[in-house]
Amino acid sequence: MMMMMLQIILLLTESVLVSSYALNSTVQCERPDEKTTLQVRAGESLYLPCPNLQCYKETENSSYVWFRNLSSTKQVEQIGTEESERVHYHHSVLYILWLNLNDTGRYITRWWYEEDNCDEFETDLVVHEEFSTDLLYHTMAEKKVSGIYCPVCEDQQGSITWYKNFSLIPNQESDPLRIPNSSKESEGIYTCVCTWEHHGIKHNSSGSRRLIIEELTINISPKIQLPVNNSVVFVDVGSKVILNCSVYFGQTVCERCSIRWEKNGIKLHGVDGYKQEYRKMDGTIQSLLTITEVSESDLRSKFACRAEDSVEMIFVSVTLKRRASVLYVILACICTFLVFLLVAGVLKWFALDLVLFLRQIFVKLYRKEDGKLYDAYVIYQRNNLDEATSKTLSDFVNGSLLTVLESYYGFKLFIHGRDDLPGEDCMNLIETEIQLSRRLIIILTPEASTDKSSVSPEAYDLQVGLHQALVQGETGVILIQLGKMQDYTHLPLGLQHLLSKNSPLLWRDGESSPNSRFWKRVRYQMPVVSSCQRSSKSRSLKASFPCQGFLV
Repeated sequence: MMMMMLQIILLLTESVLVSSYALNSTVQCERPDEKTTLQVRAGESLYLPCPNLQCYKETENSSYVWFRNLSSTKQVEQIGTEESERVHYHHSVLYILWLNLNDTGRYITRWWYEEDNCDEFETDLVVHEEFSTDLLYHTMAEKKVSGIYCPVCEDQQGSITWYKNFSLIPNQESDPLRIPNSSKESEGIYTCVCTWEHHGIKHNSSGSRRLIIEELTINISPKIQLPVNNSVVFVDVGSKVILNCSVYFGQTVCERCSIRWEKNGIKLHGVDGYKQEYRKMDGTIQSLLTITEVSESDLRSKFACRAEDSVEMIFVSVTLKRRASVLYVILACICTFLVFLLVAGVLKWFALDLVLFLRQIFVKLYRKEDGKLYDAYVIYQRNNLDEATSKTLSDFVNGSLLTVLESYYGFKLFIHGRDDLPGEDCMNLIETEIQLSRRLIIILTPEASTDKSSVSPEAYDLQVGLHQALVQGETGVILIQLGKMQDYTHLPLGLQHLLSKNSPLLWRDGESSPNSRFWKRVRYQMPVVSSCQRSSKSRSLKASFPCQGFLV
C-alpha cells in the first residue's frame, strides 16, 4: 500500500513539474542549427528518442514536452502522455504507433534541464506509403566490408530479421549482419526489420541501406601538374591573386592523399588573408590558394605546394614578383627608341669613315691585280675660261687634289702636263692612259663650255672617257663641281646623262683638309690606293716636258 502511494506521489510531482515548465512561456529555449530528417514507411511503428544524446540519456531532474506541427493542419499542438493514445511520449521518447500519411510533419522536443533553461530539438518526419529510395539510409560505398548494422534497433530492445533485395536471409538475426568475403556479389539493398513490444503489443520498424563494393586499384606516385617548380607569378602589391596547385593521384586507393599550400614552410590553413579551396575530379585534386591582398612580405616569401600520399611526398615552389609599372615600360621603350636613334645617327654620320676603314683592310687582303697603272684619270676644262675660274681650277688641281689624294692618301693620278711624255702622240696617249686608269675624275667649272665641233685634246679625252664609262662600262666616273652652276645644258649629252644619275661632289674654297666630308666622299668613290708608288724623281722629270698643246 505504501509503495502504491509513493508511486502516485512521484507521478503527481512530475505532472506538476511538467505543467510549471510548460507554462513558463517567458523562457526562450535554445535551438541548435541542425535539424533531423527521418523517412519512415506507413503501417510500421516509430520509436523516436530525443535527437540529442544528452537529452535522451539524462532523464533525471529533467522534464520533457513534445509538440507536433502536422503538414495537413499547419498547427502546433502538444502531444499527450497517455499510453493508450496512438501518438504519445514517455519522458524523452516519442511513440507513433501504426504510422499513416497524416503523421508527416515537424516534431519538437522541449527539454527542461533547469527551471529557467531549456533546449528545443526539431525532427522532420516524412511518411511514405510505399518503399522508395528516399527511405534508404546513407549508402555504404566500401572496398571491403565485414558487416552491416541495423539503423533502427540501436535504442530499442527487439528481434531483428534481415532481407537482401527484399528477399529473406534465413537464419540471420544478429546485429550487425556478418558478410564474410565481401565481393561484387555482396552488393544490394539490405533491410532490417526490428520487432519490439509496447504494452504487450508487437510493433515493427524497418531500415534499409544500399551496399556498393568498390574495386581495388594500385596506388601510383602523385604528379604535380600545376604549377611548374620555381615558377614566378607577377603581381601588384595590394591586389588579389589566386595560385592553383593541381595534383594527379590517379584512380587509386589513396589512404592519405592530401594537398596544401605553405608559406616559408608554414601551413596557411586558417591564416588570415589566405583562403584555400579544394576540388576533386577524375583522380586530380586542386588546391586554390587565394591571397586577398598581396603584401611586401609575400614578395619576399617562398610559397610551396606540397602533395603527399601514403608512400611519397613531393612539392613545388612559387615566388611572387612585383609587376613592372606601365610607366616604367613606356620610359624603357622611349629610352630604347632614343638610344636606337642615337646609334643610327652615329652610324650614319660615321658610316663613311667605317666603310673607308674596313674597305682599306678587306680589299687589300683579297685584292687581285687588274693590270691598271693609275687610280684615276683627271679630266677638266683647260681653255676658254675666264681668269678667275682658271685660277680656281688651277689651285684645285695642282693644289688640293694633288696634296690630298696623292701626297696624303697615296693615290696615283694621271694629269695632263705632268704625266705625259714629250713628243708622244697625245691622241694615242689619252686612249692608253684612260684604259690604264680605274676611275675618271671629271671636274666641272661654272661658265665653262665644250666645243663639240673641235677635236682638241681636252674634248677628246672627255669623249673617250664617256665612251669607256657609258658604252663599255669598264671605268667608274667621279664628278666634282667647282662652284655653283645654274644648269648642265651646255655640257655633252653623255655627261648630262651621268649627272642625271649621280649628283656631283661640290667643292668649296678652303675645303683643303684631308679629313673633311668632301674628301671622304671622294675617297669613297675612289679605288683602294695602289701598292705601287711613283718616285718623286719621276714626277719631276715628267713635269719638265709637258705634252704639246696642253695647259695646266
